[in-house]
Amino acid sequence: MSSESSYIQSIREALEKHFGNAPDIGVVLGSGWAEQADGLLGDIQRVPLTEFSDWPLPRVQGHSPELRMGTLEGKRVLLCGGRVHAYEGYEAKELVRGVRSLAAWGTSAILLLNAAGSLREDRAPGSLMPFADHINGSLPNPLCTDQTPDGTAVFQNLVDLYDPTWRTGLCQTQVTLRPGVYVGLRGPSYETPAEVRYWQGQGADAVGMSTIPEAIAARTAGMKVMALSMMTNYAAGLGGSQPSHGEVLETAKKHGVQAAQALLAAVSVLSRAGKGKVKSK
Repeated sequence: MSSESSYIQSIREALEKHFGNAPDIGVVLGSGWAEQADGLLGDIQRVPLTEFSDWPLPRVQGHSPELRMGTLEGKRVLLCGGRVHAYEGYEAKELVRGVRSLAAWGTSAILLLNAAGSLREDRAPGSLMPFADHINGSLPNPLCTDQTPDGTAVFQNLVDLYDPTWRTGLCQTQVTLRPGVYVGLRGPSYETPAEVRYWQGQGADAVGMSTIPEAIAARTAGMKVMALSMMTNYAAGLGGSQPSHGEVLETAKKHGVQAAQALLAAVSVLSRAGKGKVKSK
């Protein structure tokens, strides 16, 4: 067994020890999402990430390093704080170790949340965007030979990576939501105005520093995937924006009620559809 496989197995066993059976849905929290999501769960059980010896820990503010298991819309839901990023020096396999562990545990669906910069003036700070697709600008790929648990490169089909049925159901219940394209960059510096214009020209609607590696790993593991961005600022050059991490956290906090409603709706839609997996191809 490779080191990465053993790390995933260790975390899976620890998850089972603390929580029992796998949840119906895993939710990876982005910057500023923890406070909004926390109040939705009933019968909540909290376990700090330090209880999982092989789970990478965040080094930046705004990513609460804690797992929270509870019930929502009749389903068991696990909220995963403590997301780590490539700009912190982590490899792709470390970015997705938690997601792979959830899949190994038996979690069949995952919702990936993040904070993003808006590339469009009609997507104001505070608005939410379900992923229709993504562009991987410079984030590491977890399917490379040295990043997979078994050391084998995986040639994964990513058509409809972000489950269209789940997304359509969410947008039907939350009519203000508009799907869009997310571009992922390594960071941690924010984009220059020239880079913003470039990505606008490539069809991107929002920009951020996470989510894509997790989505790829989850799909490859057979999970149903959806992702949702909160626009926490305009990207550089739009409306005189001067992006900062403080602005990201403050905007996420300010628009917490809307974010919580969308999270609740996403879980509700999946609950009505029933539990299921998207097969790898």
